[in-house]
Amino acid sequence: MSMVLIKRYANRKLYNTETSRYITLKCIAELIEQGADVRVVDNETGEDLTSVALSQILVDNERAQRAVPRTLLSDLIQRGGDALYGALKRGVGDAQENLGELQKNVRQAIRHREEEAARWRDSARSEWDEMVHGAVERVFKALDLPRRTDIEALSENLERVAAALEKLDSEHEAPAAPPHGDPLRRVGSDD
Repeated sequence: MSMVLIKRYANRKLYNTETSRYITLKCIAELIEQGADVRVVDNETGEDLTSVALSQILVDNERAQRAVPRTLLSDLIQRGGDALYGALKRGVGDAQENLGELQKNVRQAIRHREEEAARWRDSARSEWDEMVHGAVERVFKALDLPRRTDIEALSENLERVAAALEKLDSEHEAPAAPPHGDPLRRVGSDD
């Protein structure tokens, strides 16, 4: 989420410049819970009042018993930013430990999904091929059209018939050759 600029007017009203509407501290807390980066400034002076607004939100949450531990508030007041930094550091450390496990699980889930998708594509492609082949076969059968194998068999049969005809033609046209050479040729002639 982007940075949300909140202007505080002299009458203490808060104005969300992103939505062009007035906003309450509770709504600012909700924006922060949704991950927004909120900045509160004084409309006249431009002074950054973000920490004041966040403190007011913490106090309001404590009053409403909304899960802000009393010890955290005490530590914040007693030790200032060091307590908050320590809490954040512990939280980040815990998150880093769990981050490796989370990354591993996400990678395994992605790999598993990719494998499933590949198997599904192969299965779908095979089923599609079978379906198309069956449809083509039905069309050829319904139209009584020859298939490639029928045409190839017919072509082979025609080649055999043509070869047999050539053989018959050559046997009828060619005169019988004399058994011992040319009878018109004389022995000993020099031609």
